[in-house]
Amino acid sequence: MTNHELYIPDDLLLNCLARVSRLYYPILSLVSKRFRSIVTSIELYQTRTLLRRTENCLYVRLRFGSESPPRWFALCRRPTRIHTPTTPNPNPNSRWFSCFSSHRNLTNHARKEVKKSTEYILFSTPTTKNNSSRCRVTCNPIGPSVNMVTSYINGAFMSKVFVFMDSQSNIWYDAPNMTVARKRPIMSVLDGKLYVVEGCKDSDSSNLIEVFDPKTQIWEHVSCPSTEILGRIVSKTLVMDGRLYVFGDKNVVYIPNDNRWYVVALDMFSSLVTHYSSCVIGNVCYTVLSSLLLWYHSVERSWRFVTGLENLPRLRTRREFVRLVDFGGKLAIVWEKKVSGIGSKKEKKTIWCAVIALERRNAQEVYGKVEWCDAVLTVPKSSSLLEFISIHF
Repeated sequence: MTNHELYIPDDLLLNCLARVSRLYYPILSLVSKRFRSIVTSIELYQTRTLLRRTENCLYVRLRFGSESPPRWFALCRRPTRIHTPTTPNPNPNSRWFSCFSSHRNLTNHARKEVKKSTEYILFSTPTTKNNSSRCRVTCNPIGPSVNMVTSYINGAFMSKVFVFMDSQSNIWYDAPNMTVARKRPIMSVLDGKLYVVEGCKDSDSSNLIEVFDPKTQIWEHVSCPSTEILGRIVSKTLVMDGRLYVFGDKNVVYIPNDNRWYVVALDMFSSLVTHYSSCVIGNVCYTVLSSLLLWYHSVERSWRFVTGLENLPRLRTRREFVRLVDFGGKLAIVWEKKVSGIGSKKEKKTIWCAVIALERRNAQEVYGKVEWCDAVLTVPKSSSLLEFISIHF
């Protein structure tokens, strides 16, 4: 850090950094202790809100071993390293880099392996609290917070614990516990409220669902029909058109405004949504099948291909290897890809990410444009993809 930084007033520096995309914040935090303090301050995000500079950010949660705690990574722009005769191999912690570089469309480049440094990377995000590596958890964002409920250990652990992480400070906070201990909770957000559904049910279905209102910090039960209607297993929930879809051995939909339940017929929609990764953008459901991106035509009750994605690399189909999220109206995809090679390279794999702009051209076609596609992280072959979320703040 040069001496010129010492003469920049805090208010001016705060105002400048508030106008910079959050994609650069992880790198800017390496510049100095002063920068690191500012980019994690509440005042910075309050200023961003006043300047209407809030944006969507992507977070990935990975596990690197059965005994190690999972880690969070934030997507950010890779620093542009400046090579000089005296610094042939600079590192990100040195002052010989710039956080800013021109954006270039990587659509054509996405057809082959990335052999040079890409513009985007996943940057490890330290948090104040690590959940036990033996606990499975489920996460869902509401606004700038990541909400998390614990799950189970070897199918035997039930918990009421509910916590959330403030993405502005990366600090975990305890929240009011759920009213019922749950073995395999599944979460969805509808109208700013968090619905938690029990994945494994006994004969009593009255405690199947409870809803949390972050404004009042209160949990409430949702009245449910009998087990004969709901079934005994819930594998996934999905929010679309103001409704909560519950998929399992029975498929039902809950409408909060009417406090009513309806049975959903078993068709290609429920079949694909249940078994493959999917997300809803603008009341249109998207999923990946046989490495192709599909969208659901709700009127004709059929799946159609998203056109224009010839340059998108081959995707993994199994839900544990690929995830889809709504990225501010665009589709963000993250997936694992094996690394071809010999020796130690065989013990690695890459995490890829792509952002796709979507356009509904007519009643029969959704067109997709790959804005960028990058290999953003190299990880051990034993690691696993746990969560992929988009947070707006």
